[in-house]
Amino acid sequence: MDYRLHDLRQLSELLEAEANGRPFDRTHARRLAQALAEHQPEIGNTMRLICERLKQGDARD
Repeated sequence: MDYRLHDLRQLSELLEAEANGRPFDRTHARRLAQALAEHQPEIGNTMRLICERLKQGDARD
C-alpha cells in the first residue's frame, strides 16, 4: 500500500506552519489533502475535513 509519506510530511509541515501563525501555501496544502483523500481512503474523511477548513480560510482572506 502506498502511504504517500512525502505528501503526508509536506501537509503536516504546512499545517504546523498554520498552527504556529507562520505563512504557508494554503492552496498547496488543500491540493495535498485532496490527493491524499483520493489515494488513501482510510484517512479520506480527515483529509476532506482539512480541505473544507482550508477553503473556508480562503473565503476569509
